[in-house]
Amino acid sequence: MADEPQRYVLGIAYQAGPDPRIAKGQDGGRDYFTEAELEKAAWRFLQNGPQVGLFHLDGTEGAANVVESYIYRGPDWDLGDGIVVRKGDWLMGAILDERAWHLYKTGKIDGWSPQGVARRRRVVKE
Repeated sequence: MADEPQRYVLGIAYQAGPDPRIAKGQDGGRDYFTEAELEKAAWRFLQNGPQVGLFHLDGTEGAANVVESYIYRGPDWDLGDGIVVRKGDWLMGAILDERAWHLYKTGKIDGWSPQGVARRRRVVKE
């Protein structure tokens, strides 16, 4: 149907390296992925069968069908509003289901938030 929207969105799934706008997180830590670590995580996401839910809530899987997932290779891409896609960032594109599309169109969802498990390790600066 030509009149129906594609319900496609593209956004930064995760930024490589520390965000200079964030001094420390809510828990007092400062977590981030290096470019190489992020690339591995992005590949693992696809290899394990990508699942997309809403608001980190169980039972909401299937809110989107991932159709693109890649590491941006540059140059910097200024999206406006202070958002710049940089070399090494993980981008993800998906087609949203009708509920998620409605939430997106009404501004209730506006980005990706990967959910997973990690170990925090301290980086010793030389």
